[in-house]
Amino acid sequence: MRSRLRLPGAADRVVLVVALGILSAVSPLATDMYLASMPHMAGYFDTSATAVQLTLTTYMVGMALGQFLLGPISDVLGRHRLMVAGNLLFLLTSVAVVLAPSIGMVIALRAVQGVSGAAGVVIARAVVSDIATGRRAAKLFSVLASITSFAPVVAPLLGGVIATVAPWQAVFWVLAGFGLLMLACSVLVVPETLPPARRHRGGLAAAARNSWIVLRTPSFMAYAMTFALAFGTLFSYISASSFVVQNVLGFSALAYSVVFAVNAGAAILGALTNTRLVDRFAPASILRVAVTAMATVNVVGLVLIVSGITGWSTLVHLFLNQLCHGFVLGNAIALAQSRVPGRAGAGSAVTGLLQFLMGGLVSPLTGLAGQHTAVPMAVLMAGCSTLAVGAAMAGQRLTR
Repeated sequence: MRSRLRLPGAADRVVLVVALGILSAVSPLATDMYLASMPHMAGYFDTSATAVQLTLTTYMVGMALGQFLLGPISDVLGRHRLMVAGNLLFLLTSVAVVLAPSIGMVIALRAVQGVSGAAGVVIARAVVSDIATGRRAAKLFSVLASITSFAPVVAPLLGGVIATVAPWQAVFWVLAGFGLLMLACSVLVVPETLPPARRHRGGLAAAARNSWIVLRTPSFMAYAMTFALAFGTLFSYISASSFVVQNVLGFSALAYSVVFAVNAGAAILGALTNTRLVDRFAPASILRVAVTAMATVNVVGLVLIVSGITGWSTLVHLFLNQLCHGFVLGNAIALAQSRVPGRAGAGSAVTGLLQFLMGGLVSPLTGLAGQHTAVPMAVLMAGCSTLAVGAAMAGQRLTR
């Protein structure tokens, strides 16, 4: 049976990591691909930009809660069955969004879609922690991040084409197809990596206890907050970029998709470079330098935007921010997971909860000043990245 334990060999591990990358890519695909169609959705439902952005918020909240529940439960029940069930529900929910009669229904369905999509994301991280530790884990998480980062390259380009030639519903038909691919990966490729002997006994009580222990581990929380705040920086950009690049900078929907894809390519470049650097430098040192660089870039970018200077300087600002992210996310999650050995699911769950709650928090805030200003985006990016520097420094101090 595919769900029985089968630790992967070298060749199988490559296939496994690619499959885990596909499963982890659900979040950027489910968010980035319909960014260019957001103005069309607002017109279709005769609603505001903030209401449409709430479909991002509820997806992020659903993703956060889903990870927080499913991660520790997978420490008790195992990884495989939960992943399969979640991917099946994601497929069905994607079809339901297409048929939704109102923006309110879309908002509600996106929450369910987030919960179901969380299975692949949280369990993929737990699987990596099951099969690797230390620098090897940092490298695998970076490889996973680089594979996942291809989604923000493909998704906005495809989304821009869809926004140009088809109604917004076409995006969710494509997501339904991706849900089918995820289901195939979870059934045919990803094995059970947590044998019964290593599972925590005690049912849901044990799952809750594991989460509580993880939450009370200061060094873990510091690195998890670094990851979450960096994601807050990323999602401040993601949620506002469609309006900023099109309405403020004057780009078309297709040109916006190209800009978004180039910036995603910067994140891939950073992640791939990081896989080489972790062989020579400690992940904590790389993380500290990367978050400091990211904060510096975003503070300078904020000053320029507040001063009324936009255009190519804004594009460079966003590109450099994404480049820094390639060095931050893989190291931050590997360092956090290393602080809670034996509780990979619970650790991944808490990290995911913080990550997507942060994403859900910043998303509507970027639209408070309307569709024709980049200031809220820049403020949130600078604020989140500056706080991430403090969290990374605290994590290194607490680990020592």
